[in-house]
Amino acid sequence: MLPTLSILLEEDCSSTNRRGIHLHDKWLINIGAICFPKEPSVTSWGAPIVWEGTFDPEEENLLHRAHGTVVGLSVFAVGKYLDSYLEDFLDSANRFFMPGLPCIVYILTDRPLDVPRIHKRYGMSITTLQVTNRARWQDISMMRMMDLRDLVLPLAHDQVDYLFCMDVDQIFTSNYGPEALGDLVAQLHSGYYLANRKKYPLERNPLSVAFIPPWKSTFYYHGAVFGGKPTHLANLTSRCLEGILEDKKRGIEAIWHDESHLNRYLTLEHLPSKVLSPEYCWDNRLWLRYHKLSWAQKNYEKTRLIEPQDGSLP
Repeated sequence: MLPTLSILLEEDCSSTNRRGIHLHDKWLINIGAICFPKEPSVTSWGAPIVWEGTFDPEEENLLHRAHGTVVGLSVFAVGKYLDSYLEDFLDSANRFFMPGLPCIVYILTDRPLDVPRIHKRYGMSITTLQVTNRARWQDISMMRMMDLRDLVLPLAHDQVDYLFCMDVDQIFTSNYGPEALGDLVAQLHSGYYLANRKKYPLERNPLSVAFIPPWKSTFYYHGAVFGGKPTHLANLTSRCLEGILEDKKRGIEAIWHDESHLNRYLTLEHLPSKVLSPEYCWDNRLWLRYHKLSWAQKNYEKTRLIEPQDGSLP
């Protein structure tokens, strides 16, 4: 079972009156109107963990505007995922994703003619790429690493400085800004943020390429969001795809498919240079004062050919 969290933080937050609430071996500390965990705000290898209040948004925007930074955003919308989620995702990205910076959205879909038209802000463009709608949602999820490597990244290398890869069944809810940019960016899974690491759904089969010894894991990362510079993502997608294809040869399917291989890469092969807090991919169960991207209402009976097991996460 996933940990549940139902709390109310005290409203009287001031810089001179700090009040902490102990939750599952983690502390939340209130500073002014900002509430974020006191520990950790940096990883053991020195990468920042980004929470609201740990950065200056104006400074970040000025820095990247001065450098002429262009940001890419890739999203898969195949089958009924296009009808159920894509328009809301695009509308919210147009409003909140990297406001003030030029952006290119790469939509990968099996139905290019059905991609909804939205009013785009100045500086945002959309590129639609056609992919195959594979038979099972598990295969769609796993083989997106191949589509990213072969279709998106060759374009991104020449067009953008940074690229985010996201699931379509999410909605931006507030500014998702350049503070999130980095060489290799990983997203903490909000569903397991308060869990003991023994509860992480890591691949336990030592015959799988995605296997991670339990004592090696520090965090559990969400496959719904990852990003970085195109050169770093080229290596990530290639290595994850190699693992997925090798598992297929062995007749093995990792417990959480491409997410399992992503976790292995970020844990054992290349530690992320920046880690995003659950504010950047919120699942509606973890109490947070701020959130920038949240999960959309799921409808697996409509969008997936095979339903997930009871209690599972997307």
